[in-house]
This record gives sequence, C-alpha cells and structure tokens, in this order.
Amino acid sequence: MAMKRCPDCGEKYSDTYKCCPFCEEEAALSEERPFRRKGTRRSACRKEPSILTPVLVVVILVLAVTLGWLFFGDSIKEKLGGGTEPGVSSSEVDPSQSGGSSGDTSLPGIGDSSGDSSSSAGENPGSVIEPGSGTKTDPSGLTVEQVAALPDTLTLSKTDFTLPVGDPAVKLTVSGGSGSYTWFSEDDGIASVDENGTVTAISAGIINVYATDGTGKGLCIVRVRAGSGSSGSSGNTVTPSGGDVKLNREDFTLGIGESFQLKNTGITTAQTWSSSNPGVATVNGSGMVTGVSAGMSTVTMSYDGNSLTCIVRVK
Repeated sequence: MAMKRCPDCGEKYSDTYKCCPFCEEEAALSEERPFRRKGTRRSACRKEPSILTPVLVVVILVLAVTLGWLFFGDSIKEKLGGGTEPGVSSSEVDPSQSGGSSGDTSLPGIGDSSGDSSSSAGENPGSVIEPGSGTKTDPSGLTVEQVAALPDTLTLSKTDFTLPVGDPAVKLTVSGGSGSYTWFSEDDGIASVDENGTVTAISAGIINVYATDGTGKGLCIVRVRAGSGSSGSSGNTVTPSGGDVKLNREDFTLGIGESFQLKNTGITTAQTWSSSNPGVATVNGSGMVTGVSAGMSTVTMSYDGNSLTCIVRVK
C-alpha cells in the first residue's frame, strides 16, 4: 500500500482513497453534515455533479433524430400526409398535361352540358354530311359510327317508315334525354334530315336516321322508294320494265370475317355493287358481302339508273 500527500492540506493518506479523507472530514464539519466511515476507512470523497452527462444525452438524441430523418424522412412524410399534397385531388390535375390517355374512350362533345344556347332543340346546326363518305360528322365532332354505338335512351315518333321520292317531307320528333338534340342521316344521298328532324327523300334506298343528346340515341329506319313506277308495297322494291326488282335482304348482321351473298330478282341488265363504308363491310361485283370491322355500312346495287340498298351491321 502506497501513501500520497494531499496538495491542499499536506497530510499523507493511503492511495486506496480517491481523495484526501482529511479534507473531506473538514468539509463535512464545516457544512455540519455527518461524515460516514466504512470500518476504519474514511468514505470516498464526494464528487460534484457534472453537467457533461446530460449534455451528452441531448447531443446523442439530436444525432439519432437527424439520422432517422435522413434515412426514413420520405416514409414518415408519406404516412403523415398520404403521399399527396393537401387539398389536391386527382380531379384537379390539368388535363392539358396528361397528353391524352390511350384508354380515353369518351366521344367528343358527349355529356357536355355546358354547350352554348345554339345547341338547344330547333337551333342545332344539324349534321354536316358528305354523301358517300365513310365517316360523317357534325359540328360537335360526333360521327355516325359514334352515335350508332350510343345506348338507345331516346324515343322517336317513328321507328320505321317508307317515303317515296318527291313526297312531302316527314317531321320526326324525339322525347327523353336532355332536350337538346342533334340529328344525323346515315347517307344524305338517300334521305336528308335537318336540325328540326325533318326527313326528305332523295333517292331510293334504306338508311338510319338518328337523334342524339350526346349521351344516348334514338333510331328510325327510313325506306326511300323511287318516285315513279313504285310498287307501293315495299320500300325497297322498284318496278322497271322488266318487272319487280328486290334484294333477298334489306337488313342483316354479319360477324367479322363472315360473308353473305346478296341476290336480286326481276332484273337481267347490268348491275354494280358498292359499300358506303368498306372499312366495315366490303362487297364484290356479284353481291358477296364480307364483314371487316364492327360498325354499320349500306350496300347499294345500282342498275338502269335506279338502285336498291341493304343495311349491313358487323359485330
């Protein structure tokens, strides 16, 4: 056991003490507090509290929080904020930045209730159709094919009638829907329809006339007969010098890739066949019709300055 000297009081004491026991005893007496001894040994000197320990604890906590935020901050923000900016919904995304979704199947102009007053019934500009063109549109951007695909939610005053060329025009009325309608003729070369639903016969044939409010449609089949020499019994029958001429079908449905042979009776002169929409259905020189894609087309047989038509629906 070694001895060491206290630098304060000059007393020697055993090195088993952490500090001078004589100085500690004098400090206890001056502070009037008991001085405890353990056996014959004096207790170890009291240590003054140190501020170093709480400071270290605070520094360690700050470092832990900082590191945790650096590594897991994004996950915490997603859990707290739901991954989106507050107050912003998907419906508020600027559509001009979307670039047009490939899954967007909406029809232009459909369901737009904000149209100006010119779209009200009786003021519509009507359809702008070029006879014989494959795709016919009106100023709203709708095509006949798009209108034909709409659900049947409107009711027309007539759904099927015959109109000889030269007879007075027939006015159709429509009920249901929004009350604002646009009219379409499938082929203005056979029968036209104005913005008020008035149908005028142009040449022999069969077409569909549509009314639409943008979300649904109403349909009427118009059968136009030749103005002179008509049989009066069928809208798709004319009577030339050779006798009654008729097609074996006036309206039929095909699947894509399927074919059907159209035939006529009562004619021996030259005839030609054509399709109003070859992208939907084609017809060869002998009247064989083949479905190409879903839609509707009108097949016309022409002869001696007259013609007969048949509606072909491809599904």
